[in-house]
Amino acid sequence: MSTPLHSILAEKGWDVITVLDTDPLARVCETLARHGVGGAPVLDGAGRLVGLVSERKIVEAVALHPAGLGALVARDVMAANMPVATPDEDSLNTARRMTRTHCRHMPVVDNGRLVGLVSIGDLVKYRIEHAEHLAEELQNYVSNSGHASVKVSGI
Repeated sequence: MSTPLHSILAEKGWDVITVLDTDPLARVCETLARHGVGGAPVLDGAGRLVGLVSERKIVEAVALHPAGLGALVARDVMAANMPVATPDEDSLNTARRMTRTHCRHMPVVDNGRLVGLVSIGDLVKYRIEHAEHLAEELQNYVSNSGHASVKVSGI
């Protein structure tokens, strides 16, 4: 059984660092660095999600424009046709789609409105914490069941 994204976002937080499609690339880079994130949804002037800018897309822009990046804006380097998820989507399905599409960040959209962002790191962190919690529960169950084995050293 997997967990819906809204449960992961409730733990992580619903705040999303965004940039505008007209933001100069230098401002986009500064925003990502200041917030310690590797990607951000790109919004148009009306606040609609139009793309996603990521470290990967910025590196591609550097490679394609060795003479300078000064004239580039977020719209020039963003991925425009990125996959999106809904708050009720199963997190394992989201992780599979992210892996299949080589995307490390997925906007979460509800009724056409950006409500969150999950990264592959968010999903891995949740799965690790869930696995550790499950292992602890199993250990407690076995220890308290009267069927626990005892290992005697030196025999």
